Amino acid sequence: MLLVDIEFCDFHDLDDIYSIEKEAHLNPWPYDVFETDLKYRSSSIFYLGARWRGKLCGFGVCRREGRALKIMNLAVLPEFRRHKVASQLLLALGEVGLELTCRKVLLEVRVTNRPAITLYEQFGFKKLRVLSRYYEDGEDAYLMTSPLPFPGVKAEESVDT
Repeated sequence: MLLVDIEFCDFHDLDDIYSIEKEAHLNPWPYDVFETDLKYRSSSIFYLGARWRGKLCGFGVCRREGRALKIMNLAVLPEFRRHKVASQLLLALGEVGLELTCRKVLLEVRVTNRPAITLYEQFGFKKLRVLSRYYEDGEDAYLMTSPLPFPGVKAEESVDT
């Protein structure tokens, strides 16, 4: 496991975030989405970055939707996967949700993304339903949800396992 530093991202992280996005996803978000979010610093969208020895190796994006926290994107560089970076980002995103008085977390995940689904289930996420042809390439997604705080997950436990 790598114990990473988690911090809020800003406009200076834009190119690193986009580089991670392109390596992590077959159909990356457009550059201008990240640029707009980070440039204008919306009070409703939050970017968290994971740094290992100063290098941005992963990020998460979330926003508040009423009493729910919506995780919109979670990406980790391939060489940093299987080192609990995504787990640490999820915990931090959950903490943002708690600070925003959210009671649950929502996210969509590709039905074929078994590693991500397994990770989310470890954090108490349950599949609500299938979103047919959700992605641009026609693949379905699962809409998943978990209560906040994450059930049975403590920061010290998820980092150690």
